[in-house]
Amino acid sequence: MTALAQTRTWESTQREQLKEFGPLLERLRRHEVWAARIDEVAEPTHLDDLLAFPFTTKEDLRAAQAERSSEHPLGAFQLVDTRELSQVTSSSGTTGAPTYFGLTQSDVRRWGARIGDAYRVAGVAPGSVAALTTGMAIVAGGLPYADGIRHAGGTLAWIGGQTTGRMALGMQRLGIDVLVATASFAAHFAERCEQELGVPARELSVRTVIAGGEPGAGVPHIRRAILDAWGATRVSEFMGLGDILPAMWAECEVGQGMHFTAAPDVFVELIDPVTLEHVPWELGATGEAIYTTLLREASPVLRFRSRDQLQITSVECACGLATPTMRCVGRTDDMLIYKAMNVFPSAVREVVLEAASGVLSGTMRIRKDFEAQVRFDDDIPLEVELRDDLDTGAADAALRAASALVRERLRVRVAIEPVPVGVIPVSDYKNALVYAPGSS
Repeated sequence: MTALAQTRTWESTQREQLKEFGPLLERLRRHEVWAARIDEVAEPTHLDDLLAFPFTTKEDLRAAQAERSSEHPLGAFQLVDTRELSQVTSSSGTTGAPTYFGLTQSDVRRWGARIGDAYRVAGVAPGSVAALTTGMAIVAGGLPYADGIRHAGGTLAWIGGQTTGRMALGMQRLGIDVLVATASFAAHFAERCEQELGVPARELSVRTVIAGGEPGAGVPHIRRAILDAWGATRVSEFMGLGDILPAMWAECEVGQGMHFTAAPDVFVELIDPVTLEHVPWELGATGEAIYTTLLREASPVLRFRSRDQLQITSVECACGLATPTMRCVGRTDDMLIYKAMNVFPSAVREVVLEAASGVLSGTMRIRKDFEAQVRFDDDIPLEVELRDDLDTGAADAALRAASALVRERLRVRVAIEPVPVGVIPVSDYKNALVYAPGSS
């Protein structure tokens, strides 16, 4: 964890970070595209002064990159000459076309240090042997995560990108004690390891599972299933954004939510997504996270709308870190409407697992009629994967109870469709909770 976050209160950390907006704005105003967006706005001296600045959205970044040139292959927001770039990273593209970001040598070093901070909080330390399961080097969970594991002092075992059999063999031969994976892949991979190795995954060496890339590891039933499958003692949820910093939030050993670990490089605001006003960092508060890259040289981003909806789970933690903790409860761009009710797919999953975790693997997805569908006038189709060797009849009572609990808690109706293991694909990277058949 950074010295800044260790020695200051959260309020003083944010006040200190506000001083970095001056140098950032000076750099941005020397750039034609940024200058046109912010030239009339004064340097902020108070948190609410930031409200005068425009947001940057994913759509802004995609539009800028669609008009890239040979001098600026990463689009109009690229601040440095291409010859100064040391690395290019990409978003995952799970919510549309991927966006690309350049990093200077200084940016690469800072990313490694900050991601290393997150991994230290999540449980990686000298002596840890950490298995990285993604097979895509260019995305946030690829090379940036690999660098972060090394910065945290851990031994990197990048087993992703191989056949499942070779990955499983690596887990066994290398004595892996930290598994880095998405929440859905962590549970799936435990089953595959047993099939490939002939021994339960809990008999391997994994004791800490760091789960990021998608919501889920904070859901009690999913967490319990991961712990049981691996015989682990700890699940640490992990979160970031490729557009900003691949790891900005990490869960400590207390396990009550993710701490912000990206100071001093990233400034985070919490806003009401409707009024766009700031929300205080108080226990139980909810809001959308807004990020500014204070020190990134190649492709800084100002007030980026993440669409991630956070709920503050504590403002003090027994681990001693002076940052609030949170859970990500959904995304505004994932929001569905059942008649007049808004609902997050992640909320549906959590309630269904509360009622029926005994008969479900935990893998599920909502089916749309078409990719752009948001509104449902009929019951929302929900495909759920049954536990292996369990037939529909044996699960019927639990699934009816799950449907009833969703109706009671969320005031929406779901049509639960049980499917056998393997029907819903599980990736080693991100898995969408919503899909439309036939869409790319």
